[in-house]
Amino acid sequence: MKWNYKVVSVDSLFQGSNDHDIAVSTEAASARRASAGEGIEKALNDLGKDSWELVSITGEFGIFKKPAN
Repeated sequence: MKWNYKVVSVDSLFQGSNDHDIAVSTEAASARRASAGEGIEKALNDLGKDSWELVSITGEFGIFKKPAN
């Protein structure tokens, strides 16, 4: 089988997460993790809708593949 590959910066998976401040409380840290998790999940689901499958995370890059047409 032949494959197409896509390399995506891990930073691009954090959609809508431009807040890089340090959390000052356990509650704030928990809220930020939940928000980041939702953003990553949405990004992965969007790629999945286009048939991209996450194969590996290497350093700062996610590697995706899908069958070639």
